Amino acid sequence: MFMKRKLPILTFLAFIFSLIVTVFPTNSAYAAEDDRILDIYGDPITTNKDYILVDKYLWVTGIPFEKRVAPVGQNRLGITYEKFAGWHYVIQYKNSSYYGTAEKHKDTKGNEYYGTPINFEVPAGVESDGYIRNNTPITMSMWIGGPNADAGGTKKYVNAGNRSWIYFSDQSRSTLTVKKKNSKEIDLVTGKTDYLRDKLGRPTDWYNADPQQSSYGVTTSFQLETSGQPFANQDKLWGISAPEDYAGYELVPLP
Repeated sequence: MFMKRKLPILTFLAFIFSLIVTVFPTNSAYAAEDDRILDIYGDPITTNKDYILVDKYLWVTGIPFEKRVAPVGQNRLGITYEKFAGWHYVIQYKNSSYYGTAEKHKDTKGNEYYGTPINFEVPAGVESDGYIRNNTPITMSMWIGGPNADAGGTKKYVNAGNRSWIYFSDQSRSTLTVKKKNSKEIDLVTGKTDYLRDKLGRPTDWYNADPQQSSYGVTTSFQLETSGQPFANQDKLWGISAPEDYAGYELVPLP
Protein backbone atom coordinates (compact mmCIF):
# COMPACT_ATOMS: atom_id res chain seq x y z
CA MET A 1 0.00 0.00 0.00
CA PHE A 2 2.81 2.38 0.95
CA MET A 3 4.75 1.77 -2.30
CA LYS A 4 1.66 2.27 -4.44
CA ARG A 5 1.16 5.72 -2.91
CA LYS A 6 4.86 6.70 -3.13
CA LEU A 7 5.50 5.87 -6.78
CA PRO A 8 3.16 8.51 -8.22
CA ILE A 9 4.82 11.16 -6.03
CA LEU A 10 8.29 10.19 -7.31
CA THR A 11 7.02 10.22 -10.85
CA PHE A 12 5.54 13.68 -10.35
CA LEU A 13 8.82 15.01 -8.89
CA ALA A 14 10.80 13.54 -11.79
CA PHE A 15 8.44 15.25 -14.21
CA ILE A 16 8.87 18.62 -12.48
CA PHE A 17 12.68 18.21 -12.52
CA SER A 18 12.64 17.46 -16.23
CA LEU A 19 10.70 20.67 -16.83
CA ILE A 20 13.26 22.66 -14.83
CA VAL A 21 16.14 21.20 -16.86
CA THR A 22 14.31 21.94 -20.10
CA VAL A 23 13.32 25.50 -19.27
CA PHE A 24 16.47 26.58 -17.42
CA PRO A 25 19.84 25.94 -19.13
CA THR A 26 22.55 24.10 -17.24
CA ASN A 27 25.78 25.76 -16.16
CA SER A 28 27.57 24.27 -19.17
CA ALA A 29 24.97 25.79 -21.48
CA TYR A 30 25.48 29.21 -19.91
CA ALA A 31 29.26 28.78 -20.19
CA ALA A 32 29.03 27.90 -23.87
CA GLU A 33 26.87 30.96 -24.52
CA ASP A 34 29.09 33.29 -22.49
CA ASP A 35 32.18 32.06 -24.36
CA ARG A 36 30.89 33.26 -27.72
CA ILE A 37 32.95 35.88 -29.53
CA LEU A 38 31.08 39.14 -30.13
CA ASP A 39 31.31 41.78 -32.84
CA ILE A 40 31.97 45.42 -31.96
CA TYR A 41 28.27 45.94 -31.18
CA GLY A 42 27.96 42.96 -28.84
CA ASP A 43 26.27 40.49 -31.19
CA PRO A 44 27.64 36.93 -31.49
CA ILE A 45 29.98 36.26 -34.41
CA THR A 46 28.60 33.60 -36.74
CA THR A 47 29.95 31.65 -39.67
CA ASN A 48 29.09 32.56 -43.27
CA LYS A 49 28.43 36.22 -42.48
CA ASP A 50 30.26 39.26 -43.86
CA TYR A 51 32.61 41.12 -41.51
CA ILE A 52 35.46 43.58 -41.82
CA LEU A 53 38.43 42.21 -39.85
CA VAL A 54 40.18 45.14 -38.15
CA ASP A 55 43.55 45.11 -36.40
CA LYS A 56 43.30 46.85 -33.01
CA TYR A 57 46.95 47.93 -32.93
CA LEU A 58 47.51 51.68 -32.49
CA TRP A 59 50.27 52.99 -34.74
CA VAL A 60 51.46 55.64 -32.31
CA THR A 61 54.67 56.34 -30.44
CA GLY A 62 55.40 57.54 -26.94
CA ILE A 63 53.38 54.91 -25.07
CA PRO A 64 54.34 51.33 -24.09
CA PHE A 65 53.65 48.61 -26.66
CA GLU A 66 51.21 46.83 -24.35
CA LYS A 67 49.03 49.97 -24.29
CA ARG A 68 48.88 50.40 -28.06
CA VAL A 69 45.46 48.81 -28.34
CA ALA A 70 42.63 50.86 -29.85
CA PRO A 71 39.27 51.16 -28.08
CA VAL A 72 36.44 49.16 -29.63
CA GLY A 73 35.38 50.64 -32.96
CA GLN A 74 38.10 53.31 -33.14
CA ASN A 75 40.25 51.76 -35.88
CA ARG A 76 38.40 51.89 -39.21
CA LEU A 77 40.97 50.30 -41.54
CA GLY A 78 40.53 46.56 -42.12
CA ILE A 79 42.27 43.85 -44.08
CA THR A 80 41.99 43.48 -47.83
CA TYR A 81 44.22 41.98 -50.53
CA GLU A 82 46.94 43.09 -52.92
CA LYS A 83 48.41 41.19 -55.84
CA PHE A 84 52.16 40.61 -55.87
CA ALA A 85 54.13 38.26 -58.14
CA GLY A 86 50.93 36.56 -59.28
CA TRP A 87 49.54 35.91 -55.78
CA HIS A 88 46.92 37.74 -53.73
CA TYR A 89 48.35 38.56 -50.31
CA VAL A 90 46.64 39.72 -47.13
CA ILE A 91 47.29 43.40 -46.54
CA GLN A 92 46.09 46.32 -44.44
CA TYR A 93 46.99 49.95 -44.99
CA LYS A 94 47.79 52.66 -42.47
CA ASN A 95 46.05 55.31 -44.57
CA SER A 96 42.52 55.18 -45.97
CA SER A 97 43.69 56.72 -49.27
CA TYR A 98 45.11 53.34 -50.33
CA TYR A 99 41.68 51.69 -50.30
CA GLY A 100 39.55 51.70 -53.44
CA THR A 101 35.91 52.70 -53.72
CA ALA A 102 34.82 49.04 -53.59
CA GLU A 103 36.67 48.71 -50.27
CA LYS A 104 34.53 51.29 -48.46
CA HIS A 105 31.61 49.82 -46.54
CA LYS A 106 28.88 50.92 -44.16
CA ASP A 107 28.44 48.63 -41.18
CA THR A 108 25.09 47.64 -39.66
CA LYS A 109 24.98 50.97 -37.79
CA GLY A 110 25.88 53.11 -40.80
CA ASN A 111 29.51 53.74 -39.80
CA GLU A 112 32.14 53.68 -42.55
CA TYR A 113 34.94 51.13 -42.57
CA TYR A 114 37.57 50.16 -45.09
CA GLY A 115 38.56 46.68 -46.25
CA THR A 116 37.22 43.64 -48.08
CA PRO A 117 34.61 41.50 -46.30
CA ILE A 118 35.70 38.16 -44.85
CA ASN A 119 33.69 35.10 -43.88
CA PHE A 120 34.54 32.56 -41.20
CA GLU A 121 33.63 29.07 -42.38
CA VAL A 122 33.54 25.64 -40.76
CA PRO A 123 36.38 23.32 -41.84
CA ALA A 124 35.40 20.04 -43.45
CA GLY A 125 34.52 17.35 -40.90
CA VAL A 126 34.03 19.78 -38.00
CA GLU A 127 30.66 20.01 -36.24
CA SER A 128 29.44 23.51 -35.47
CA ASP A 129 26.37 25.39 -34.25
CA GLY A 130 27.44 28.42 -36.29
CA TYR A 131 28.87 30.46 -33.41
CA ILE A 132 32.53 31.37 -32.93
CA ARG A 133 34.09 30.67 -29.54
CA ASN A 134 37.53 30.35 -28.00
CA ASN A 135 39.43 27.48 -29.69
CA THR A 136 36.94 27.25 -32.57
CA PRO A 137 38.68 25.99 -35.75
CA ILE A 138 37.78 28.06 -38.80
CA THR A 139 38.76 28.78 -42.37
CA MET A 140 38.62 32.36 -43.63
CA SER A 141 37.41 33.31 -47.09
CA MET A 142 37.32 36.51 -49.14
CA TRP A 143 35.93 37.34 -52.56
CA ILE A 144 38.80 38.51 -54.77
CA GLY A 145 38.12 40.75 -57.76
CA GLY A 146 34.43 41.27 -57.04
CA PRO A 147 31.82 40.82 -54.30
CA ASN A 148 30.51 37.55 -55.80
CA ALA A 149 30.84 35.24 -58.79
CA ASP A 150 28.23 37.15 -60.81
CA ALA A 151 30.34 40.29 -60.44
CA GLY A 152 33.50 38.52 -61.59
CA GLY A 153 34.83 37.66 -58.15
CA THR A 154 36.63 34.48 -57.12
CA LYS A 155 36.19 33.09 -53.63
CA LYS A 156 39.60 32.42 -52.12
CA TYR A 157 40.80 31.23 -48.72
CA VAL A 158 43.55 32.27 -46.36
CA ASN A 159 46.65 30.11 -46.58
CA ALA A 160 48.98 30.55 -43.61
CA GLY A 161 52.06 28.54 -42.73
CA ASN A 162 53.48 28.58 -39.23
CA ARG A 163 55.94 31.41 -40.06
CA SER A 164 55.36 32.73 -43.57
CA TRP A 165 53.57 35.47 -45.50
CA ILE A 166 49.82 34.89 -45.70
CA TYR A 167 48.07 34.70 -49.06
CA PHE A 168 44.71 33.77 -50.61
CA SER A 169 44.11 30.72 -52.80
CA ASP A 170 41.15 28.95 -54.41
CA GLN A 171 43.13 25.68 -54.46
CA SER A 172 43.82 25.20 -50.76
CA ARG A 173 42.98 26.64 -47.37
CA SER A 174 44.43 26.72 -43.86
CA THR A 175 42.58 25.92 -40.67
CA LEU A 176 43.04 28.69 -38.12
CA THR A 177 42.16 28.51 -34.43
CA VAL A 178 40.30 31.37 -32.75
CA LYS A 179 41.94 32.54 -29.54
CA LYS A 180 39.80 34.76 -27.34
CA LYS A 181 41.60 37.80 -25.89
CA ASN A 182 38.32 39.23 -24.60
CA SER A 183 34.70 38.99 -25.69
CA LYS A 184 35.23 41.42 -28.60
CA GLU A 185 38.87 40.75 -29.46
CA ILE A 186 40.54 37.66 -30.92
CA ASP A 187 43.76 36.27 -32.29
CA LEU A 188 43.88 33.72 -35.09
CA VAL A 189 46.44 31.02 -34.33
CA THR A 190 48.27 29.69 -37.38
CA GLY A 191 50.62 27.11 -35.84
CA LYS A 192 53.81 26.58 -33.88
CA THR A 193 57.44 26.92 -34.89
CA ASP A 194 61.00 27.17 -33.59
CA TYR A 195 63.12 30.32 -33.78
CA LEU A 196 66.72 29.15 -33.93
CA ARG A 197 69.63 31.46 -33.10
CA ASP A 198 73.35 30.97 -32.59
CA LYS A 199 75.34 32.07 -29.55
CA LEU A 200 75.42 35.63 -30.85
CA GLY A 201 71.65 35.73 -31.30
CA ARG A 202 71.72 35.49 -35.09
CA PRO A 203 69.21 33.33 -37.04
CA THR A 204 70.73 29.95 -37.82
CA ASP A 205 69.99 26.27 -38.52
CA TRP A 206 69.45 23.31 -36.18
CA TYR A 207 73.14 22.35 -36.20
CA ASN A 208 74.39 25.74 -35.00
CA ALA A 209 71.43 26.63 -32.78
CA ASP A 210 72.17 27.66 -29.21
CA PRO A 211 69.45 26.44 -26.78
CA GLN A 212 69.85 29.53 -24.60
CA GLN A 213 69.31 31.93 -27.50
CA SER A 214 66.67 29.91 -29.38
CA SER A 215 62.93 29.67 -28.76
CA TYR A 216 61.10 26.38 -29.30
CA GLY A 217 57.44 25.60 -29.88
CA VAL A 218 56.47 29.25 -30.27
CA THR A 219 52.77 29.77 -31.06
CA THR A 220 52.33 31.90 -34.16
CA SER A 221 49.26 33.84 -35.21
CA PHE A 222 47.80 36.02 -37.96
CA GLN A 223 49.80 39.27 -37.77
CA LEU A 224 50.39 42.37 -39.92
CA GLU A 225 53.88 43.73 -40.54
CA THR A 226 55.76 45.86 -43.04
CA SER A 227 57.70 43.81 -45.57
CA GLY A 228 61.06 44.64 -44.01
CA GLN A 229 62.58 45.22 -47.43
CA PRO A 230 64.77 48.28 -48.10
CA PHE A 231 62.73 51.25 -49.35
CA ALA A 232 59.47 49.34 -48.78
CA ASN A 233 56.26 51.33 -48.35
CA GLN A 234 55.82 51.62 -44.59
CA ASP A 235 52.08 52.29 -44.98
CA LYS A 236 51.54 48.72 -46.22
CA LEU A 237 51.11 46.00 -43.60
CA TRP A 238 51.32 42.47 -44.99
CA GLY A 239 49.79 39.39 -43.41
CA ILE A 240 52.34 37.09 -41.81
CA SER A 241 52.43 34.21 -39.32
CA ALA A 242 54.40 35.56 -36.38
CA PRO A 243 54.42 35.42 -32.56
CA GLU A 244 51.33 36.86 -30.88
CA ASP A 245 51.19 40.63 -30.38
CA TYR A 246 49.52 42.67 -27.62
CA ALA A 247 46.70 43.77 -29.92
CA GLY A 248 44.29 41.36 -31.58
CA TYR A 249 41.43 41.82 -34.05
CA GLU A 250 37.82 42.90 -33.82
CA LEU A 251 35.00 42.16 -36.24
CA VAL A 252 32.74 44.77 -37.79
CA PRO A 253 29.37 43.39 -38.97
CA LEU A 254 28.13 44.31 -42.45
CA PRO A 255 24.48 44.29 -43.60
